[in-house]
Amino acid sequence: MLRRLLATDLDGTFIGDDTAMKELWADLEDAGIIVAFSTGRHLPSIEGFYREAQLARRAQACVCMVGTEIWVRDDSRYELDASWSEHITDAWNKSAVEEILGDIPTVTKQPPEWQSPFKSSYYLEQDAESALARIHDELATRELAAKVVYSAGKFLDLLPHRSGKGSAVSWLAAALGVDPIDVITAGDTGNDIDMMRADLGFRSIAVGNASEELSRVREPQIYHATAEYAAGIREGLEHYGWLPARPM
Repeated sequence: MLRRLLATDLDGTFIGDDTAMKELWADLEDAGIIVAFSTGRHLPSIEGFYREAQLARRAQACVCMVGTEIWVRDDSRYELDASWSEHITDAWNKSAVEEILGDIPTVTKQPPEWQSPFKSSYYLEQDAESALARIHDELATRELAAKVVYSAGKFLDLLPHRSGKGSAVSWLAAALGVDPIDVITAGDTGNDIDMMRADLGFRSIAVGNASEELSRVREPQIYHATAEYAAGIREGLEHYGWLPARPM
């Protein structure tokens, strides 16, 4: 049986139009497409989304905290993929990374709930270009391996070099037995670009309300929808032949 995986960002992508979201999820279930959320949120926040939207369905998996956690649903609960957590520990030195960020005045730390052992998160809204250049220079000078993710002109995350949405979705797909060509990713901001890289072998959808940082990325594997939010995901899935086009 063909296994297909849709890995979609939540805020601004799957979430944004409740009617379109619920219609899309019903169609995905009917088509037998596995759904995974790939988001900056933590698992309790995703559980909160389910309650607020009064949804009975649950995603098969959740790639949380910008690709630093993978949770897979088993019966009635999500279980942390401990092997992924072990995999991304390689060369990660959070305290040394945070020392660099502490010396940059335009960077402020996000609240504790958005921090984790594998994620150091900040706000950066002024002089971003020079701050990011300094961060990359300092990481290179100190020979620190870390992934720098900046999105929506505001959110800055420092992650283990093996982590990120792209690598996490690739790991999840392998664990679920899904070939890369049968994976579609969807998103709306810069931190989603990582799971749209050509080297992953996925196909991708940028929804119509995508930020400028994503909208300007024009590569063959990325379909740029005109419809917004979940309707944009559906448009992309119709484009790729995963869902039938709706009658006009």
